[in-house]
Amino acid sequence: MYYYRIYGMKIATDMEFRQLVVCEDEQPIDIEVLEGTISEDIYAQEGKCQYFFGEQRGWLINKTCYLETTDGTRLIYKCKPGGNRMYLQTYILGYGMSMLAMQRGMLSIHCSALANEEGALLIAGESGAGKSTVTSAFLEQGYRLLADDMAWVEITEEQTVMVRPAFPYQKLCRNVAIEQGYDLSELIYINEEKDKFLAPYRGEFRTEAVRIKGFIMLGVTNENDIVSSEEKGIEKFQMCANNLFLRHLLGPNKYQPHIGQKCMKMAAGIPMYYIGRPNGKETTKQVIEKAFEIVESL
Repeated sequence: MYYYRIYGMKIATDMEFRQLVVCEDEQPIDIEVLEGTISEDIYAQEGKCQYFFGEQRGWLINKTCYLETTDGTRLIYKCKPGGNRMYLQTYILGYGMSMLAMQRGMLSIHCSALANEEGALLIAGESGAGKSTVTSAFLEQGYRLLADDMAWVEITEEQTVMVRPAFPYQKLCRNVAIEQGYDLSELIYINEEKDKFLAPYRGEFRTEAVRIKGFIMLGVTNENDIVSSEEKGIEKFQMCANNLFLRHLLGPNKYQPHIGQKCMKMAAGIPMYYIGRPNGKETTKQVIEKAFEIVESL
């Protein structure tokens, strides 16, 4: 068995995950991730329904595997014949962990998460909006990485909004990985469509939860110049709901009480901002400057 720490949880698994933080303490196990027998009622859904996300049980079927989670403590996987084992790991760490987060009363947010001594910053963005570039800019300014693609957000009993770190790896396109001096043969290749690699984060990585000080959403607009605004009211709630990792599969179900109420508490607990760059214009420098300006005001 292998033992890792991710999102503040101790995980016991029969599969090796090179990217996860090894856990050698004597603390109790929070989550088991094991290859095993999938419930028959899930097999019966093949070709009919591809997923179900409940408060105590969830499951997902795709071309690579079957995943089943129960009570936020157990994930059973089954790789289909010919299924890519690397894709299987990606689905476990993405969809599987998102289902477990929901069952444990937390939100899985599709974002980068960074931190300094003043707290954590979440950066989300539409495709092509510059999330990776802005994240790198903050890392270069002394922030440390908490999560590159998905973070768990927890609202404590005191209504403090906290982020739980994932693992010390970043997704990098081939050209960026080469520019940063990585040996591609030593990286984990994860995406044939976008030609991306998982590269080890070279800075300090800590596993404790951090209070969130702000959330920045990056977008693309048809305006001639960069636009920015502090989000208020229902817009903050929508920003939370629309950046859930499972948002596309959840559809309208993302507004169900056990999810929607937590989005409302998250929205009420932290300041949120939007930065939109004009489509087709090179404004990377200005977007980064605006993001720095926002964070300095927090």
